[in-house]
Amino acid sequence: MNEDLTVAILAGGNSSRFRTEKALAHLQGKPLILHMLEIARMVCDNIIIIVSEESQQNAIAELTKSVRIIMDPEGKEKSALSGAITAFEYAETRYVMLLPVDTPLVVPSMLKVLYEMIGNHGAIVPSWPSGHIEPLHAVYQAEHAYSIGLELEEQGKLKMSDLLDRIRNVIYISTEVLKQFDPNLDSFVNINTERDLKKIEKKMQQRK
Repeated sequence: MNEDLTVAILAGGNSSRFRTEKALAHLQGKPLILHMLEIARMVCDNIIIIVSEESQQNAIAELTKSVRIIMDPEGKEKSALSGAITAFEYAETRYVMLLPVDTPLVVPSMLKVLYEMIGNHGAIVPSWPSGHIEPLHAVYQAEHAYSIGLELEEQGKLKMSDLLDRIRNVIYISTEVLKQFDPNLDSFVNINTERDLKKIEKKMQQRK
């Protein structure tokens, strides 16, 4: 099943608006990271979790004994790009799908379609009609993205948009097209606060 793909769950961000580590926040009785792992396993067998601190690594390891957890190098500034670079470096497959730790409504069939469409392109990224992009629900050619990511870090550029500006042959796929897999585009709804968590819990109950 999608042997040339690794799903990398980015769990190393700051959780300043949460009283607890976001990846460990409980949703419907279990930690958020376990919800994301269930989704990842519906997409492929190769899964890694990227963290930025040893405390995160230890806490998540207690819950996910069989999944590789990789910590960003010490001294790196926390950013989505630094987590992505670590994912590109340690993945053992040609392609890496990035997935944030806080989008438990993401639809696996949509993610599979993104992977199926990448072909020889450098990346495939959902894009909203407004021009806003979703670089953390995207698939990348790992080796190509890794080399560019390192160059950007040396230049002090830490945005995912900087990476995509440099990657060759990126496909931007409209969220309007993706509505056939996720009519409400709930896949892109993320959790920043405990209030967001309660809203998503309500949506999940309505789905049942």
